[in-house]
Amino acid sequence: MAKPLLGFAAEFGTPDALLKATKRARADGFCCIDGFSPFPVEGMSGALALERDHRIGWIAVAGGLFGFVGMLVIQLLTNVDYPIEVGGRPLFAYPAFFVVDFELMILCAVLFAVAGMLIINRLPKLHDPIFNTPRFGLASEDKFFLYIDSSDPKFDPDKTRDYLGSLGALSVEPVQP
Repeated sequence: MAKPLLGFAAEFGTPDALLKATKRARADGFCCIDGFSPFPVEGMSGALALERDHRIGWIAVAGGLFGFVGMLVIQLLTNVDYPIEVGGRPLFAYPAFFVVDFELMILCAVLFAVAGMLIINRLPKLHDPIFNTPRFGLASEDKFFLYIDSSDPKFDPDKTRDYLGSLGALSVEPVQP
């Protein structure tokens, strides 16, 4: 039984060739595409039509509020359950609480932001079927790859392979599980 085809990975020799091929693939109607390179390629996010994600900022704000309010509640409940009246200090001394509340606010904001980033980016992704392609290891050295997924509405196995070849790809490899 043959393995199902998940897409094609086309190898390019330069970042400019990858960028040009990505822009052309996007212009020709492919939408489920991705690019891989050993370093960031200027203009690639625009060519892939990646949108900015503002959720991380809101996740960090929620984490900061959670930490600040959570620590303040703990301090207030502790003072209610175990009141210590020393030197005329009020039972709820908010200025004294602020330092610890602020520290926990920063800690929780950072932890929420890191956890949110990992979840949104679906990390850690320890294995992907594209890693099985023989030449894909060169994506971390000196080669550039354009991947077209089989879930793309315009995907046709024969036509897509030929199309990637017409973009000037050095090689086109099938991606299988």
